[in-house]
Amino acid sequence: MKKSFKDLIKGIVASSVAAIAGAHGADAAPIVTYNDNNEDALKEESTKVNNDLSYKLLLNITSDDDYFLSGHRSHSSHRSHSSHRSGSSHYSSSHSSHYSSSSTTRSSGTTGSSSSTTRSSSSSNTTSGLYSTTPSAASWTYGTRTISKDMYGSDVKTASDHLVKLGYLKSSQVSKNTSGYVVYNDDMVEATKAYEKDKGLTVDGKISSTTATQLSSDASSYRELGSRDLTVGMSGTDVAQMKNLLIEKNYIIGVPLGRYESILFSSELLDKLKLFLDDIGLEWEGKVDSQIVRFLKKKYDD
Repeated sequence: MKKSFKDLIKGIVASSVAAIAGAHGADAAPIVTYNDNNEDALKEESTKVNNDLSYKLLLNITSDDDYFLSGHRSHSSHRSHSSHRSGSSHYSSSHSSHYSSSSTTRSSGTTGSSSSTTRSSSSSNTTSGLYSTTPSAASWTYGTRTISKDMYGSDVKTASDHLVKLGYLKSSQVSKNTSGYVVYNDDMVEATKAYEKDKGLTVDGKISSTTATQLSSDASSYRELGSRDLTVGMSGTDVAQMKNLLIEKNYIIGVPLGRYESILFSSELLDKLKLFLDDIGLEWEGKVDSQIVRFLKKKYDD
């Protein structure tokens, strides 16, 4: 057999072994042995392979343009059949119980041309289960993808929590699919648009990583007036809301604060609040509780 053809066969086998090592790790790669043997030596090597339980590939190249490729652990190998020196294709196959897939390698002995085809019968479900990098709906990390209409997952649940806390979405507007995951429905799209408008962001109703970061930051620091009792010296967005209500009722002259602004409950602010309490017949008892909040939120025509 010509040296160039021998090298070609060896190259094909080496490529196959490299593919196995790359996919399954170096430990899973078979041992490959090359021998330029006569017919009797082929039989001897075939017997050795059959008696060895380790997974090996044995390539024997004879002097009559024939070769023998065997893979073994299940005690079976097959000699290729060919019409010698006729330039016909040589065929060799092997089966191993060590792998979930079987492979077939074909090489053309015609001078100047060669081909290698690998077919795998392994289940695509098994492969995807072992090597899939797509997160499940329950494992999406908030901010790692842009959330748009009809998407669902753990990150959508986080977004709904933030929008509810910030007052853009009601709990009753949150919907789930049959698998129990929160869905980014039309109400959430509209709530996101309202938030984007208030924050000066691009109004597209989608939660990008930038919007998600801003939502998370605002939600973590946001406090709705009435969610806690307020005393002098405390700070927060709820204090700013109280001041805005006093501005609305003309007890303070000024421009209303932004929805996410946080201010200090100062003694000056307390003096304005006491004026309001005197007018509605309530006494200051050291804290802004739910009763005071209720009167602050009432309209003049109530």
